[in-house]
Amino acid sequence: MRRHYLLWAIGVFGIVGTVYGLYSLVYNLNHGKGLSILALLLFIFGIISLVLYLLIIISKRLAAKKRIEEPVVKEEIIEDKVETTKIEEKPTEVQALEEPNEKEEVEEETPRGYGARSDTSYESYRESYSSTSYVKEVGYGPLLRVSGSMILDMRSNTYYRIEGNNVYQDGYGIRFEIRGNQIRDVFGSYLYEISGSNINKVFGGFYASISGNYITLYDSSRKFEMTDSLSKKQILVAIALLF
Repeated sequence: MRRHYLLWAIGVFGIVGTVYGLYSLVYNLNHGKGLSILALLLFIFGIISLVLYLLIIISKRLAAKKRIEEPVVKEEIIEDKVETTKIEEKPTEVQALEEPNEKEEVEEETPRGYGARSDTSYESYRESYSSTSYVKEVGYGPLLRVSGSMILDMRSNTYYRIEGNNVYQDGYGIRFEIRGNQIRDVFGSYLYEISGSNINKVFGGFYASISGNYITLYDSSRKFEMTDSLSKKQILVAIALLF
């Protein structure tokens, strides 16, 4: 979240610096006050900030597009493997029919078992990407999309990936670390922990509560709904992103 605010600050400074610096330069020159060094520096840094902001936005969009396309490519590869397996089964079955009965039974069981394992693996892979739930703020709409180990912050179009106890932010590397029922920011200290139905700030006490598929702040000022049950790791990441 801090990086998100930093990116927003760079964009705002770029716009303000460019506009105000250019205005000051033109105003001073038209009124015979000469070239203002301060206005010139403000204009230059404003331009640099704008260029930097645009480059970051473009790189994030390209990375997000690549992340979305990856599951499709993987599914196509697995489909090719399953089709190849089925093609290889046919000559095995034909050969089994030409041999004595005892060998026939043995050779028929082997390709069938192998084919069943391939189908199961393929279906479980599809299921891991097809199971999608959302975290919505009541009265406002969805904020996060959770698909297995992938979490999309829909406010900034930023992807996060859970691998073991590490949470990776797309394009930036490790962003959070999960230890038991606690989550910490790798750039700072521990953030939140889950204790029963309570969500506590690690060094700040009770902050929110979990009841069913709802998360409610301590003062009931905000309430969030999970459209499906989430694991403890998914909830910890969602809390770190929401709060």
